[in-house]
Amino acid sequence: MQQSEKEILLISQDNELNWKITKKLADKDFLISTSRSVNKGLGMVYESPPALIMLQEHLMRGKGLGLLRTFKKDNLFSHIPVVLLVSPEWGKKDIDWDNIPVEDYITTSFKTDELINRVSLCVSRFNRALDPNPLTRLPGNTSILREIQKVLDLGQDVAISYLDVDNFKAFNDRYGFARGDEALRMTARILSNVIHDYKDTEAFVGHVGGDDFVFIIPARYMDDVCKKTIRGFDSIIPSLYEEGERKKGFIISKDRSGKKQQFPIMSVSIAVVINRNRKFKHYGEVSEVASQIKKRVKKLPESNYMTDRRKNEM
Repeated sequence: MQQSEKEILLISQDNELNWKITKKLADKDFLISTSRSVNKGLGMVYESPPALIMLQEHLMRGKGLGLLRTFKKDNLFSHIPVVLLVSPEWGKKDIDWDNIPVEDYITTSFKTDELINRVSLCVSRFNRALDPNPLTRLPGNTSILREIQKVLDLGQDVAISYLDVDNFKAFNDRYGFARGDEALRMTARILSNVIHDYKDTEAFVGHVGGDDFVFIIPARYMDDVCKKTIRGFDSIIPSLYEEGERKKGFIISKDRSGKKQQFPIMSVSIAVVINRNRKFKHYGEVSEVASQIKKRVKKLPESNYMTDRRKNEM
């Protein structure tokens, strides 16, 4: 597993249990974050999505169950698996799993090997099913294509948007992969948080790879989401640059031919395709149109978005 595939969120109020799980998983290089509250714990997911959530069963009763159900209806993060931590007696009950939105459970009397194997299996099963991007934990290319095809087949009035980070390669070359990865994680957080505010079940965010992202939203939100995403990116991303270069507004780095030149502070270009005026049948058609729009919007200075408003009879 890659490092980001070993990030676990543990929501539990049992200090002894927390110590036991943390110790055994840390010995296998898992990274454990903890919370004593379902509300606060799930809130942490929006800032840094883990590979897996472990939740103490008694916290899921009442309000906690409602919070978990709401979380599992959120298209942006519902793919993250949840493992319930239960008492040995609870595990013997006849459970109505249709009403409990979790992917697996493990008893608190677990043995070390059982814990490691169950956690590893759950993460691996999640990765096979949804191919999440290992850096941002957002759904990957297979899930993106599946989601685009689904909205096309349903004829939904949505905006399918392709976001590209401009001048990322130059930034990555200048500051190194660690800071480059942080820039991509920030971009994922900004985009996810903006879209999450609309609380729409049709919303979707995916990470194709590198500096390419895709998001799908109802068409009526498109302008607002693009503007807020650009505003958030332009206000936060410059903090990754050294002060002197940030003030100058550019860095010196090498272009693709190896020559040194000036590159502006990173910006975003968003190409938007709306499934309204043009009735697409296949995700490949959407990708082709988006590629055309992206070439045009990337020629504009600073962060911008552009929408394809052509009809079928081009």
